[in-house]
Amino acid sequence: MRKSTAAVATAFLALPFLPLASAAAAAQTPPMGWSSRTLGCSVSETSVRQAADALAPLAPLGYRYVILDDCWLAAQRTGGALAPDAARFPGGMRALADYVHGKGLKLGLSLSAGTKACSGGGPGSYNTEAADAEQVKGWGADYVKYDWCSVPTADFPGQNVQQIAQTLYPRMRQALGDGVVFAMNNEDGSTVPWLWGKDAAATTWRTNVYNKPIPDAYASMVDIWETNQLRAEYAGRGSWADPDLIQAGRGGMTETEYRTQFTLWAVGAAPLILQADPAKAPPAIVANPKVIAVDQDPLGAHGTFVRTDGWYHVLAKPLENGDRAIVLFNESDRAATISTSLGRSRYRVENLWTGAVASSNGELAAQVPAHAALLYRVSESREQAPPLVTFEADPPAFLGEDRPSVLEPGKSADLVTRVTNTGATGRLRDVEVTAAVPEGWQVSARTPAKKARLDAGETFTVTWAVTPPAAAEPKNYELAFTQGGQSAVAVVTVARPPGPGRTYLSDVAWTSAKNHFGPVEKDTSNGEKAAGDGRPITIEGVRHAKGLGTHAPADIEFYTAGRCSTVEFQAGIDDEVGAAGSADFEVWADGGRVAHSGVLTGAMPARTVTAPIEGARFVRLVATNGGDNATSDHADFADATITCS
Repeated sequence: MRKSTAAVATAFLALPFLPLASAAAAAQTPPMGWSSRTLGCSVSETSVRQAADALAPLAPLGYRYVILDDCWLAAQRTGGALAPDAARFPGGMRALADYVHGKGLKLGLSLSAGTKACSGGGPGSYNTEAADAEQVKGWGADYVKYDWCSVPTADFPGQNVQQIAQTLYPRMRQALGDGVVFAMNNEDGSTVPWLWGKDAAATTWRTNVYNKPIPDAYASMVDIWETNQLRAEYAGRGSWADPDLIQAGRGGMTETEYRTQFTLWAVGAAPLILQADPAKAPPAIVANPKVIAVDQDPLGAHGTFVRTDGWYHVLAKPLENGDRAIVLFNESDRAATISTSLGRSRYRVENLWTGAVASSNGELAAQVPAHAALLYRVSESREQAPPLVTFEADPPAFLGEDRPSVLEPGKSADLVTRVTNTGATGRLRDVEVTAAVPEGWQVSARTPAKKARLDAGETFTVTWAVTPPAAAEPKNYELAFTQGGQSAVAVVTVARPPGPGRTYLSDVAWTSAKNHFGPVEKDTSNGEKAAGDGRPITIEGVRHAKGLGTHAPADIEFYTAGRCSTVEFQAGIDDEVGAAGSADFEVWADGGRVAHSGVLTGAMPARTVTAPIEGARFVRLVATNGGDNATSDHADFADATITCS
């Protein structure tokens, strides 16, 4: 449920007030605030004032900057001076700055180092840096986001883009002076600002290599974060790596994924600039004062890897008082236990998202849900607290298994829970695990669910018999387990393998489907992006009544339970794209490719693909791009069938 601004304000009355610093002092911690980017060129004086009203309750937590991200400038200068768009900002920038300042906030404006602004058609600041800087300071701007658009590289013969940037960016920084936050923004990374941003006195410098803003999607967010981590050595107090805006509240990710982004940005000492309407940004994520304190820690350190193997990450960030922030991040699609050694001492371990406090003699371990990041504050302490407990539900059979366990409707299967006295600072007593399952499901403990005591380092395992209803819909379900105030959730997939004989795969429920444009279509071509807009599957004039219509790259997975022997289909590019498009059609059985078509183009007839899949628990139909542009890769798995026993 959306919370009103008033409700959010009330929630923050109990928080300690943090006095607003000057712009120069604010640069001693990563900037926090809100950007108008989502509004694009619909941004206006009214919408900015509304955003300031919504952001004001968050000011005590550090959210201070209201940033106009392009589209605020008039198309032409007035008497050689910058001017705001009169239709959308009739009151002018000085009045808007006064309004924002009156809310206890600060105003940010975007400018461009080139001849034009990046969006909206306004003028750039090339060769007018000093005058433009004085003008925006005169209006009351406290923050300048300096973009890299329409740069006249021909004016710098013999110089590469980095050398040009090292001339133009410092001009504006020096003209603004230290009292204004200077956010150096080069979205495609061509100026490699991490190599010299600190020397240029940039408050922040963008780190990704995407020539576009951060999308509201988990996979892209993680890619950008990983790129940001490669720049960690160049960041530090007063000059921070900027992986782009906080997405929480926009709707493209889950609550867990938004919390992960906020955690990773905080441990990376990144700017915390909201992109969503501040009234829609979830307070449970963006307003956690203990997490924000990690980001705003005066030491200004960028957290670095303790270890990483591609999917499971441990990061650490030293804090000014000698504590450490530790992140356990599970990038994969299934919950996994991640652990790290804290050293040979006794530690106080606080989970900053839940508030739970425990003690440990040197080991930190937790089952981390898929796509989740857990954030701890760790300090050496003799404080009396319960031992750290690692509570696992349906742990994977091996590290790296990223698929949920599969249960078949109406059939019982065994799942286990494990409780480990990881902290080892004392004995656990009266350990009991309980289970809660969806309505209509059955669950019972096949082994004792209670244990009188659990000594240091000891593990208590319970085996559960779990049965979904015979009519359970094929999809993912959550099974909840609790122990001593802790909870652990097992995500399981209910799926039914194909029946005996030969079955069209378009009549079988898949366990997952990924498609480049729009959804995978059943018994039609891919069509465009909308669901159900496909046409009859047609390859070189031959129509097929059954099949799967995709747009490569595509990946469709089916549960086969080891009971099937053969997959067969006619592979080809659909006639709806003419002679364009190309793709390779593959069949994967569990972890290995067992057949493929080779690259087929829109000018070629269908090719029969037959794949042996004997004994495989999962089968995937995969269409890969043929090496050209993916725009026309409408890949048909025509007449796709599976044969099972």
